[in-house]
Amino acid sequence: MFLAREGQSIDSPGLFSLLMNHFPDMIHSVDEQGGIVYFNRTALTLLNYTEDEFAVLNIRQLYAPEVLEAVEKGFIEVKQQAGQKSVETLLVTKDGARIPVEQRTIALCDETGRFVQTFTVSRDLRPLKEIQEAALRASRLAAIGELAAGVVHDINNPLTAAALANEMLQNALDGADVPETLRGQALELTAMIKESTGVIENIAGRLRDFSRGVKEQHAAVDLFGPVTDALFILGHKLKAGQITVQCPVVKARHWTFGDANQLEQVFLNLFSNACDAMADCKTRELTVGVETVTRNGRGSLCCTVRDTGVGIPPDEQEKVFRAFHTTKPRGQGTGLGLSISRAILSEHGGEIAVASVVNEGTSFMVYLPVYNQTRPVGCSRLSLSANG
Repeated sequence: MFLAREGQSIDSPGLFSLLMNHFPDMIHSVDEQGGIVYFNRTALTLLNYTEDEFAVLNIRQLYAPEVLEAVEKGFIEVKQQAGQKSVETLLVTKDGARIPVEQRTIALCDETGRFVQTFTVSRDLRPLKEIQEAALRASRLAAIGELAAGVVHDINNPLTAAALANEMLQNALDGADVPETLRGQALELTAMIKESTGVIENIAGRLRDFSRGVKEQHAAVDLFGPVTDALFILGHKLKAGQITVQCPVVKARHWTFGDANQLEQVFLNLFSNACDAMADCKTRELTVGVETVTRNGRGSLCCTVRDTGVGIPPDEQEKVFRAFHTTKPRGQGTGLGLSISRAILSEHGGEIAVASVVNEGTSFMVYLPVYNQTRPVGCSRLSLSANG
């Protein structure tokens, strides 16, 4: 007899049952045909079955299809050798979700040595894998920080040379005897070079700050700026891809609080991804719009970035925000863009969501808190197309 509490006692079978049902890992036992003859309460909770449903299952119904061959082989080995086996495998819940588990199985035999049933303990590996993935992401991001510092160093010298050469060209044009038409065209090009080198300097500065862990300063931001600046930076890619852009975003109307450079990075990533998604599509349209909505009980800006690309399968839509996960072909994506974008928006008190239909297109919704302060309202609009 085992003392449970004052005035009560539990016999050996009762204690065993109590321990098994409160054991944190899934425990089950199967007969020679794979029929489940014992299971604990954790098994029901982990795999989302009722007791009656679980009791009539064959063990093969609990594994992912891709591991069934290995399961059969391991089951035969345990029965024939009357030994034990430890493996990492995939269980499947009632609703089809896959759960990685570490499984330890031993064979239970009678007095003659004949196999009777198994006894298996399955430990959910999801918490451990999340820790491992977080550590891997941290190490990768540290490496990216070092790489960013090196890139900034390599960019600065040719960038300085380009800016200096452009300034010398502008000065030469001022005193040169050239036709006015040619002079005007040349000055337009030098102005574009100056603006582009300024953008590169800005990006290099942000890379340098990232490598040093420097926090950005937040202030009132008109979303018109980050959106249109991102479209300007990607102007060549949009034209090369023959993508029509509709962006009826009004200047000085939609204000939030944050860092304009970081928000520009978010839109750069979304616009670039949209270009890639439409690369092989007949219709190539990028639409950007901002509206004021109520979200989580507060006023928010919802900036929707919609493309007519290949779309994202339903089972991939949440995964796209994971670090180093990408749906692009090998060598064409790092899998960091959307993960970094979500982190930036989270720091701004915002969110990002996705809605997509395969072969019809994708919409990303960027939510940011409204910055409540009276501002002058402008009327500038932007509408670009592949034809200029």
